[in-house]
Amino acid sequence: MIQLIIGEEEQSQLYANILNEGHSKTRLKSFVVYMKSFGFKHKEICKVCRITKPTLIEYLTEFNDKGIDSFKSLKWKGQSSKLNEYKDIIDNEFEKGPPKSINEAQDRIEKLTGIRRSPTQIRMFLKKLKYKYLKTGSIPGNGDGQEERREEEREGFKKNNWNPVWKKP
Repeated sequence: MIQLIIGEEEQSQLYANILNEGHSKTRLKSFVVYMKSFGFKHKEICKVCRITKPTLIEYLTEFNDKGIDSFKSLKWKGQSSKLNEYKDIIDNEFEKGPPKSINEAQDRIEKLTGIRRSPTQIRMFLKKLKYKYLKTGSIPGNGDGQEERREEEREGFKKNNWNPVWKKP
């Protein structure tokens, strides 16, 4: 059993953390130590807080070694995508010929890297690479008599701007 000596000032600080702290994990850690400061048994704390005994010991040891300020730093960093390793290859490929849809981007990325991701993940990855989906506007001209010039203008517009694609702005 871990013995903690906590004064009234630290108890008030723990209580303030329980009420005011923004992250739920920090509040839980503060609550665990707060209960321990009142002499609750480990089994009771685990039951009330719905944590395991190793987690309880981890929280108490962290408080004992580093103090209450250590609760405010979260150690979780998340996972990085395997596509990040191929970021430059994908970027160069899409600069040459941008994909016209997310499904096309998904297929091309799978051919390049061998990694298949859902369309949502592909969309998020492309946005992280600063790609935007660019929609096209309407075809210029309203057919008011200058048909030949306007037809050439329309054809040029279709060649250059007609297909919606994922491009960097």
